[in-house]
Amino acid sequence: MPVISRRAQDALYPSVREMFELAAGVPDVISFAVGEPGFDTPRPMIDAAYQAAIHGDTHYTPNRGTLALREAWCRYRNVQDDTDYDPDSEIIVTAGGMEAVYLAMISTLDAGDDILISDPGYANYFGQAQMTQTNVVPVPLYEDNGFRMRAADVEASITPRTKALLLNSPSNPTGAIIGPDELAAIADVARRHDLWVISDEVYRAFVYDDHVHCLSISAMPGMKERTVVVDSFSKTFAMTGWRIGCAFGPKSIIDQMTVMQENVVSCVPGALQQGAVAALDGSADILSTMKAAYRANRDTVAQAVAGMPLVSCDVPDGAFYILVNVAATGMNDRDFAIRLLNEAHVVVTPASGFGSRGRGYVRLSYVGTSEDTAEGLRRMKAWLERL
Repeated sequence: MPVISRRAQDALYPSVREMFELAAGVPDVISFAVGEPGFDTPRPMIDAAYQAAIHGDTHYTPNRGTLALREAWCRYRNVQDDTDYDPDSEIIVTAGGMEAVYLAMISTLDAGDDILISDPGYANYFGQAQMTQTNVVPVPLYEDNGFRMRAADVEASITPRTKALLLNSPSNPTGAIIGPDELAAIADVARRHDLWVISDEVYRAFVYDDHVHCLSISAMPGMKERTVVVDSFSKTFAMTGWRIGCAFGPKSIIDQMTVMQENVVSCVPGALQQGAVAALDGSADILSTMKAAYRANRDTVAQAVAGMPLVSCDVPDGAFYILVNVAATGMNDRDFAIRLLNEAHVVVTPASGFGSRGRGYVRLSYVGTSEDTAEGLRRMKAWLERL
């Protein structure tokens, strides 16, 4: 038998998927593991895609995506941030946000370059950096700062080989949002050190408190020309299975991402893109419904954890994740998660899978129904009280 590649053998497998598979063998499970909206895609988007398909939109589309979707998405983004992205040259439609991150990495980084990624941070970032043969330099995040990235920590992490910084605000797994002043300071670091910035903003619609402001670094002075913004329909419009994402960026980068799109997935199905246009044109008000449900769940989780023994948490700013500190239980985060699954039938994700600074925490994703959320928290509290 030929030997599989070393790159394949070393590929990272996210801990959230491990817990998902372990839970498959446990009955009556309540899951706080997978970050997928607990809502189905609204009918108007489905109808738009269906009508497009039955009227012949079943062929290849441009590598960049259909003009209709590019125009709609640029209008949406430009109104939101007072930017001027050009639908002809500064956006590409991708197979989900993750392909956009991957194409952005291989467009801005060469093998052996360093990329700065928050620790804890989204597990797939580390896997994608490995696949692109680039080195991850972790930027430490601290619980006493609400896990918000700080410009001083970014600058202290820069090496002679650093070429890019990856931002994620609101963050998976922390729910943290980088405030406007700190974001401006991070932009200053990026400009002074001539860094590319990959800004993953797929959770940006999920901000729950009026006093919290979530800005895009691309809208700051001198940043649009060095930033690739990643966006997606998956979370914002409950369209995870549709796999429609995009990248906004300077023409030079988007042109190269378009070439590589042909070599990876060629294009995103046209009928699905038409469903996405319907979402942007306001055919369904799913976002406000989801935000109200998730804000209630966030508050429920934070209040419940505050009443549990041996664990604690901060209230996150956005996204739909919360990190729970389990160090006082005397268990590491993986053992905690496995015992909670087997003994209480509740699934959480060990945060060590999100970087070394995730050790001692577990991630709860609060996208379930209010009933399942309350029951899962009740089980978790009762289990902790028995320890």
